[in-house]
Amino acid sequence: MKPIRWGITAGAVLLVQSAASTAHADDGAAAQALFDQGKKSLAAHDYAAACPKFEESYRLEPGLGTLLNLADCYEHEGKLATAWSKFLEVASKARSAGQTARAQIAKDRAAALAPRLSNLVIAVPGGDKTPGIDVKRDGTSVGTAEWGTPIPADSGAHLIEAAAPGRQPWSMTANVDEGGKTTTVTVPDLAPVPPKPLERAETEKTTPKDAATPAPTAPDTGAHGGGFGAQRVLSIVAGVVGVAGIGVGTYFGVVSMGKHNDAQKLCGTATCMGPGAQEGSSDWSDATTAGNYSTIAFIVGGVGLAGAAVLWLTAPRSAEQPAASARLGVGPGSVRLEGTF
Repeated sequence: MKPIRWGITAGAVLLVQSAASTAHADDGAAAQALFDQGKKSLAAHDYAAACPKFEESYRLEPGLGTLLNLADCYEHEGKLATAWSKFLEVASKARSAGQTARAQIAKDRAAALAPRLSNLVIAVPGGDKTPGIDVKRDGTSVGTAEWGTPIPADSGAHLIEAAAPGRQPWSMTANVDEGGKTTTVTVPDLAPVPPKPLERAETEKTTPKDAATPAPTAPDTGAHGGGFGAQRVLSIVAGVVGVAGIGVGTYFGVVSMGKHNDAQKLCGTATCMGPGAQEGSSDWSDATTAGNYSTIAFIVGGVGLAGAAVLWLTAPRSAEQPAASARLGVGPGSVRLEGTF
């Protein structure tokens, strides 16, 4: 069995190596095709088409020739800082590979570009006071060693961002001019993130139980306007009832007095009220009933008038007028109104 297992393992290794070799051959072919197309576009001064082809070719199969052509393409496209960095990369790798001539060419091209480079300075004066701050240029973090330092940058727009825990993010677009100019961007102190609104449950937890509950707002009765408010309308109604009660009480009072006088003439008080009442006792009874009605009507009328006065005088007034206060008391056969008006 062992020989069989070893045979299977060896076959699997060969298959993997074969697949890897095929994939590498395909990548190499694609890299060469892209390189050739990039050279044609570069010769036609179509740098927008040439540079991406050199980039992809170098990704598939890194080669110093491809990297040198990519740097040359960037220079013609106007990306001087990127071209300068690529020429320096070619010089370093070519020197390590023993390609002295190519290393010198790349070094000379980088030196020729250096005076033309524009720089971008990102100043972060409050960075040391903001824990966890992260500053980025075009999506790439900028280390603290670069803060305040002129760094070569391609001309054009660059997005500068800053963020930190518990702080509001900040960003701006900086435009770098060509021709060896220096552009400075200052990152401001990041403002704290405003606290989120407390949930109702949290508010209730932090509110003392003995805290006074705000009094409900009184409905607008129109006291500050030109018309009558609801309370004064009720006062008028109560006044009408009171006047009517006084009128009814007066009427029954007169009737009671008349019946009482008629009864006195006919039979006198003792015989009319006692057993065996004589003629005129009905007048005496009518006088008593009318007197009771009169008393009740006077009480209702008095309560109505007193209530009307209280409602009228305690109705809401304008701010410059002091509010009146009143107390109503009703007793046997009497009505009292006390207070300050």
